[in-house]
Amino acid sequence: MESSEHDAQMENGTARTWNSWRRHILKTAGALALAVPLIVGTAKTPRLRAQTPEVPPTSPASERSAFEVASIKPSKSGEQGTYLRRQPGGLYTATNVPLRALIANAYLNQFPPKGERIVGGPGWIDTEHFDIEAKAEGNPNREQVNLMAQSLLEDRFKLVVHHESRQLPIYALVLSKAGKTGPQLVEHSDNSKCSDPATGPPPPPGAGEAVPAFCGGFFMMPGGGALRESGNRITMDMLVQFLSQSVDRTVVDRTGLSGVFDFTLEFAPDTGPGSQSGATAGASEQSAPPSIFTALQEQLGLKLESQKGPVDVLVIDHVEQPSPN
Repeated sequence: MESSEHDAQMENGTARTWNSWRRHILKTAGALALAVPLIVGTAKTPRLRAQTPEVPPTSPASERSAFEVASIKPSKSGEQGTYLRRQPGGLYTATNVPLRALIANAYLNQFPPKGERIVGGPGWIDTEHFDIEAKAEGNPNREQVNLMAQSLLEDRFKLVVHHESRQLPIYALVLSKAGKTGPQLVEHSDNSKCSDPATGPPPPPGAGEAVPAFCGGFFMMPGGGALRESGNRITMDMLVQFLSQSVDRTVVDRTGLSGVFDFTLEFAPDTGPGSQSGATAGASEQSAPPSIFTALQEQLGLKLESQKGPVDVLVIDHVEQPSPN
């Protein structure tokens, strides 16, 4: 299936609008991806993130459950940042969020959208922001909430989308030196301390203590102009999913590494469309934290190589302004 010529024209315009909005979001939101509970917003406290699939399941609307109650309104909150929260008890709220970002979260598990994963749509899906308050029955998990959010967007915005594969720029994650990892990427030991997600997050670290992490997940600690991301008992597939949320392209694993690892990565938050040259430009100052590209090489012994490959994209076929509550 292909986009219409009109969609292609809109795509060029919305890409420029989205890039401007994204720079604003990353400056105010600290470039954080999904949290557990799902909380995306101004970064002042540690964020814990359990590992989730990059693309959540999609099923026909008739087979999905829906929120018990939901309210969608144009945002008049005056918030400087953008917030998306999934809380215990089935609560789902969005504050000052553009529709493209809501779509990316519901269908692709991304926030904010990265690269060219969402195609088409009129300009207002980037420029107009919305507040959502919704309540689901029981205590649904992330995948269930994503499906409910899909139903909500399709009902209120008359959203129609489809998935297709396109050849797009990607990054291949490879070893900088054959057979050797960096000092901050080590094989996981059973003696390593990490918190089971079922028991809740570990407490924030004290002075001089190592940053804790979920077993099989990630822990992000912002501060000092840098982001400190750590992971315990993670696979390379999990790492490339994290990296795909941190750079402007899909990342694929070409390291050849198997097993599970622990890592710590400190890097500067990205504030614009990703490119290796642009990301490393600010790292020449000794006082500045390195870009994620430089940090990967120096700290983990890995690097991102620019390639082209098949990428799952979401094409917007139809969308309307939201119906009244």
